[in-house]
Amino acid sequence: MPARFTAYPPDRAALVRVIDEGAIYRLGRADDSEIRIDHPSVSRYHAELSASDNNWWVLRDTGSKNGLRIGGYVRTRADIQESSWFAVGDVYCWLEFIDSETASQLATQLDSRRATSRELSMRFSNSIDIGTLMPQTLDVVLEMSGLERGFVLFAPAGEPLRVRASRGMHSTDISKASFSGSAAAVDQAIARRAPVVCCDTNDSPWLGLRPSVRLGGIRALVCVPLRLDDGATGVIYVDSRRPGPPVTELDLELIESVAQHAAHIVAAGHLQGEVSELTDQLDEVAPRWDALRSL
Repeated sequence: MPARFTAYPPDRAALVRVIDEGAIYRLGRADDSEIRIDHPSVSRYHAELSASDNNWWVLRDTGSKNGLRIGGYVRTRADIQESSWFAVGDVYCWLEFIDSETASQLATQLDSRRATSRELSMRFSNSIDIGTLMPQTLDVVLEMSGLERGFVLFAPAGEPLRVRASRGMHSTDISKASFSGSAAAVDQAIARRAPVVCCDTNDSPWLGLRPSVRLGGIRALVCVPLRLDDGATGVIYVDSRRPGPPVTELDLELIESVAQHAAHIVAAGHLQGEVSELTDQLDEVAPRWDALRSL
């Protein structure tokens, strides 16, 4: 029967695939792996999953360096006859048995989410002013991620970052010591110009042990930079304190698409003067990120 495979690489978006019993799936870091798991503990061709004639799945180690762990034991082969956890190197994976109807529904949901993403992005237009753009972008990212709260930081070239929009939290919340774990995620996203993701659900308790998740009771977070080429800096941060589904690769892809669309609007020529003028006007009321973090 078909199955839903989910991998939870540390500090990255969860990888979700619906797999069919008619194929063999190689798990590994190699680009041509049917299920590519990009993590240093995973070998290029680490393992393979295939369906048996008995309606269960067979997991085999294919000469990996860090092995497979199933039920806490190192194994080279296992017959998976019910939904189960296993580890590929240091990456925990969940294989969930589903029926053909559920598999079809999941495929339809993926198409629907991409269409919804396009519709949400269309809320932005090139004529939108930046004072409206920042909160609208945050609202769209919150809606797409299913997370609870967040903020947008932005600064023109050479200026300090300021909180330009927030939902579900006040600047005083950001200045609290309990926010320090997710502040590190913001700083990392800006420094690397790359997204930072942390997942935590009731089904993945090992992620809840990480300091960045534990501080403040955060269960999931996403932080994506606004990639701007004119020296300006920006980042969108969202998180949640309630348990829920993992932040997946598709979630991150759609969120990054919205963030990049917003960045393109900011970079549009007719906004450049407006950005400088508006940010000058708002500097007195927009809290500075570095000042908040020094309290």
